[in-house]
Amino acid sequence: MIIGFKSHFHFYIICSFLIFSTNLIGQKSTDQFVNYLYKSNQNNHLVDYVEYLKRENGNISDTNQFLLGKSYYKLQSLTKSNDALKALQNTSVFFVESRFLMHINSIYLNNYKSGYDYLNQLNYTDTLINDLKNFELSGLALLNRDLEMFEEFDSKIGNEYYFYSEERDNLQKIADNLNSRKLKSPLMAGMLTAIIPGSGKFYAGKRGQGIYSFVISMFLALQTWESYQKDGLNSPRFIAYGSILSLFHAGNIWSSALSVKNYNNEFNEAVDYRIKMDLHIPIRSLFD
Repeated sequence: MIIGFKSHFHFYIICSFLIFSTNLIGQKSTDQFVNYLYKSNQNNHLVDYVEYLKRENGNISDTNQFLLGKSYYKLQSLTKSNDALKALQNTSVFFVESRFLMHINSIYLNNYKSGYDYLNQLNYTDTLINDLKNFELSGLALLNRDLEMFEEFDSKIGNEYYFYSEERDNLQKIADNLNSRKLKSPLMAGMLTAIIPGSGKFYAGKRGQGIYSFVISMFLALQTWESYQKDGLNSPRFIAYGSILSLFHAGNIWSSALSVKNYNNEFNEAVDYRIKMDLHIPIRSLFD
């Protein structure tokens, strides 16, 4: 605890000195210190220092504003990263990278519309930037399961995509898989279970649970039938087994439908994760 305190104390002494010296030797010393913090991966210290500068001075340089947003990005404070990067105007030398970063932050926040809007702020004739933009837009189309738009954006990518050719191939494979794969129906799972106990679980890919449900249902059904045959319709034994069978069967129908819904969700989450990774890698490769 004492060592940590001393470390932060020394850091704030340095910050105070630099803020004082800024008035003497200009903005350059502050920018250099912020750049040093960034290059040495002291992102928490950078955030503390730059936020302090903003409170004291009211504004900061484009460089410091950009590195603030990028440090928040590295710290996975994605909303704060976007808030910082939004301040950069289209005249800034960091504008292009900032918009790609804001796009990536947005898709990891599952705000695909914002990611799309940030990309559309990039209107450049540079082939490399346009190709990367179309690649990212093709991935966004896949995240929205719009295969037609995916093909449209993918077809616009030129020949400058060599550094993300593997990721582009990955997206095409995902698109082919989505095109050929039909998600299972929770309604169908419930109906199958209603007809044959356990069959809805088989449909959902849960064979072990399906066998278990079938065995338990058959045992309860046989006990109910035997109770009816021996003791009659109004016997406590028949009523007990019949009630248990009805409750188990109803729960089994609901569980089968829920299993398919969870199966679909897990599949979509896994696909989305792969898409986001493939969209993220080229941006890191180009700008880092």
